[in-house]
Amino acid sequence: MFINPAARQFFTIASKKLPAERLSTMKTASGPCVSWGRFFIGGFLMRSLHSPFWRFSALACGIFLLLGQAAAQQAQQAQRTQEKDKEKVPNLPEVTVTGTSMATDLQTYPGSVSVVTEQQLEAASTPIDALSSVPGVSIGDDFGRGLGQSFHIRGFGYQSENRIIIMQDGVRRSLSMFSNHISSFRSDPDLLKRVEVVKGASSIQYGGGAIGGVVDMGMKTAEDFVPEGKDRGFAAKLRYEHNNYREGYLAGAFAPKDQPFEFMAYGKKGRRGDQEMSRVWGHINGQPARKVPTDEDTTVAYLQGGFKITPEQKISLSYFDYGMDVATVWQNLWHSNYSERTGPVIGKLKQQDWVAKYTFKPIANPWVDLTATAFHSKGSYDRHYELLPIQYENEDKRYGFRVKNLSHFETGRIQHRLLLGVDYEKRNEDAMMLNDGELSDFGSMPNTYNDTGVYGHIESSFLNGGVILQLGGRYDRFERKVAKHQYSAKKSHFSPRVGVSVRVADGFYLLGNWAEAFRAPTPHETHSNGPLNPHYWYLPNYELKPETARETEIGFSWTKNGLWAANDSLETKLMLFSGRVKNLISLELVRPNEKPPESESYAMYLNTDSVKRHGLEWTGTYQQAWGNVGLGYSRIRQTDRATGRNVPGAFADKLNLHGHWQAAPGLLLGLNVNHWFKPKQNPESFVSQGRRYWYVRKAFTVVDLDARWQPRPWASGPFGRDMEVTFGIKNVFDASYMNAFVAETSQRVGKGRNIYVGLSTRF
Repeated sequence: MFINPAARQFFTIASKKLPAERLSTMKTASGPCVSWGRFFIGGFLMRSLHSPFWRFSALACGIFLLLGQAAAQQAQQAQRTQEKDKEKVPNLPEVTVTGTSMATDLQTYPGSVSVVTEQQLEAASTPIDALSSVPGVSIGDDFGRGLGQSFHIRGFGYQSENRIIIMQDGVRRSLSMFSNHISSFRSDPDLLKRVEVVKGASSIQYGGGAIGGVVDMGMKTAEDFVPEGKDRGFAAKLRYEHNNYREGYLAGAFAPKDQPFEFMAYGKKGRRGDQEMSRVWGHINGQPARKVPTDEDTTVAYLQGGFKITPEQKISLSYFDYGMDVATVWQNLWHSNYSERTGPVIGKLKQQDWVAKYTFKPIANPWVDLTATAFHSKGSYDRHYELLPIQYENEDKRYGFRVKNLSHFETGRIQHRLLLGVDYEKRNEDAMMLNDGELSDFGSMPNTYNDTGVYGHIESSFLNGGVILQLGGRYDRFERKVAKHQYSAKKSHFSPRVGVSVRVADGFYLLGNWAEAFRAPTPHETHSNGPLNPHYWYLPNYELKPETARETEIGFSWTKNGLWAANDSLETKLMLFSGRVKNLISLELVRPNEKPPESESYAMYLNTDSVKRHGLEWTGTYQQAWGNVGLGYSRIRQTDRATGRNVPGAFADKLNLHGHWQAAPGLLLGLNVNHWFKPKQNPESFVSQGRRYWYVRKAFTVVDLDARWQPRPWASGPFGRDMEVTFGIKNVFDASYMNAFVAETSQRVGKGRNIYVGLSTRF
């Protein structure tokens, strides 16, 4: 964040607990629901689970055995439920929508896309947790708090969030809202139907910022909370995690098949306490500490309604309200504990979204498939020290619209899909800091972003789908304003894309893609001026150029049904990528022989770096009637072309192995293994305050177990309809995991073992 000299003392206090490895390399400044009360299982499980390792193991095995025995007693339902049970086995969804805004088979899409399913989301307490196994995604450079979770796609994310796009229901999010004190999607996994992660450079669909990729979170509707075969109902869920987290929700929905309207209301309450790490990470008050002070109360409310004007037209309106009350530290990702001098930080995180949609799809007109969306969004983080008269609030407001139309037509034997669209978004960013009653001056705020984009994308299918060619382009016009300086800069950019898939044999495709992405400079990069933190005296740079990324992807996919059995299937896909980011904006030291009046050095944002990025992603899934097994492997190398050094740091190669076994009708058991290989560090070490620190130089492995049990699949019982019990162990062996970004002496050693149990039902 950026503050004036009056607030400089404040940052000096906050920065004292910043780890040494960050101080040495930091290039950016740090910037309605009813209470559920205590859950009835909380006290019992807290007493029984906080025990030595053998009790963890005994309890885990016991629950698995009990689940197996109970499920076996349901064997008489096998004939009636076998086919529906198969539907519960997690499997890679068939299509991607985010990649081109046109439903496309994942296996034939010429790019790197991963989908997080509804089942995977339900097993996580935050959306970022659910992305931990996705190839090309890096997490873990944090202390495990819900308010602050590190996240990177293809080399960019936290502290470089303007180079990725995070969306919920088509509305963009800012993870940290400029301050870098937090990193949160401000979303609810139980409200998400699926999440698509598009990796790599592509601005054609959503405009500037998608240099690292896009995360698109799709919301559930009323139909998703109605019991099978019914037109109305309620849904409820309770979840308990022994690593100090519990939550519950209640939803009511009305979605009759023979009526033109639908409606749902949803409310959730969650609480997260002190988080236990995988081992002792440091000391608090002179005592060895394994737990990290955490106090977070989350509330979520969601209202959604829809009305079919005609069988071909529908309007819908939704309201999403997310809030988190916290007693925490100033920098949530890297600060372990607050000081006695300042006391904890008392804060409130908010996110409110209004989204209105209109769809029109005439049955007899293949030229019209229209979707129009209007939105208004507001996010904020307001906090103050308990013992010091310092208050700081960040605010991010957005509104705009998106209109797109998909047409189907033919020219001879060639089939085409044509997508045309226009987007507009206005964003207002502001901050307010009071230091002992004195208002701080933010040189780059308030500011305004105006972004307009027009795009077209055509897909042509030749030889009955044997060759599919995708051509597209987007023209963006962007304007940046800074109110204080009466500054306004208008520029434009055109982003092309070409993709092709060629079928060379039954189920075997060769894939290729080339795309360009851009990112406009932010007002903070152009207008930072003065001693905005203890480290740097910032100098403005009004001549910054947009960053551009060009990336090529090539690979293949293979799908085979009936490989070893009549009802099995094998899917695998390999994509290699190579690209370059030009005019990368970074904070650089300038005037090395001059000493500023305050701070340590002069610094300025410059277009200095040219970055090379290359790597691969490989996924595979084998499915049978008994379940499935799969793998994912990813590698990314992102280096400065001039020096060969990693930018912004090293990324470890990641291997994911997973599988699910339909042990009995209604019972599904799962295993998930993440292995991070020894990273290739360059540089291997750094010096801070006369001491040398080495970056992480070892491999890590984390194993998870999970189980899902439906006592009476798709049938009513005393606890409702579709009742489901979930159970799992995150990090079974209590193993450490350290992100490749950190030094070996870092306190961020990964969260410890976490046993969870959940109960959900519909009635």
